Amino acid sequence: MGMLSKAKGTRRAYWFILPAALCMLFVHFIPIIWGAYISLLDLDVYTLAQWTKAPFVGFGNFIRIFSGQFAVGARYMRSIYTVIIYGLVTIPVGYVIGLLVALLLNRKFVGRTLVRGLILLPYITPDSVAYNVWRFIFQARIGLVNKYLLKFGLVEEPLIWLVGNRSLFAVIIASIWKGWPFGCLILLAALQGIPPELYEVAKIDGASSWQQFRHVTFPLLIPVSKTLLILNVIWNFHAFNQFYILLGGDPGKAHVPSTFILQEAFSNLNYGLGSAMSVVLMVIVLILTAFSLRIKRGASHEI
Repeated sequence: MGMLSKAKGTRRAYWFILPAALCMLFVHFIPIIWGAYISLLDLDVYTLAQWTKAPFVGFGNFIRIFSGQFAVGARYMRSIYTVIIYGLVTIPVGYVIGLLVALLLNRKFVGRTLVRGLILLPYITPDSVAYNVWRFIFQARIGLVNKYLLKFGLVEEPLIWLVGNRSLFAVIIASIWKGWPFGCLILLAALQGIPPELYEVAKIDGASSWQQFRHVTFPLLIPVSKTLLILNVIWNFHAFNQFYILLGGDPGKAHVPSTFILQEAFSNLNYGLGSAMSVVLMVIVLILTAFSLRIKRGASHEI
């Protein structure tokens, strides 16, 4: 009787899982398989009308995007380089700002609860709103950045921020402003989990504030920091909204993989190449995800 009821319970559980599994199948797995198949075809505006007869090129599309001899390959590799540079700046700076604010908010002061809520405003603001505001701020003629640069005599004429070499800098500034509150929230939660007795013992031993941070606070934040940094790396490889909203559909030299895939696949109608680029990006993200899971497993053991 027990085995029978257990079997019924198992079947019932499968029925509950079925809707989610079907959603995963149609929303994720089938498009992934379909995209991988398209990446092996020479599918473009000329062969789209009879896509079932599109020439099979195997790994030809992948060879083109990894070869510097082709313009599209050179631009795609540059987009990967751009997103790496973008992450190397935004991730450490955002982490440091989040950590400093978290340390401040972990202290007791009047209005602390209100301030904790206010710092989340950048993070919870929709991307379309936040980055459009930053787009206005960086406007060449009427933007606030140029206005104050001219006011204080730092420049002689308005600078162009959203086109050319300075565009990546503008996106980095906006992204740091948008993203640091999330790290602050995670680090603040970790700080509140540190036992106060550790600080009391450190004070008895004569440790200064810096020594308490170095030998007590920061070591206990390392597991959470590892997870936070890996997640930020994964999210940065997905970067799209900030570049598309601030710089438009063609960011030029500030292309990242997501925006370049959009342009190549849906503007230039090179679906085979666009799919190959998407597969490469997916593989990179899968590797980073596997690495993050390993880091999280190690962090849980450290805790």
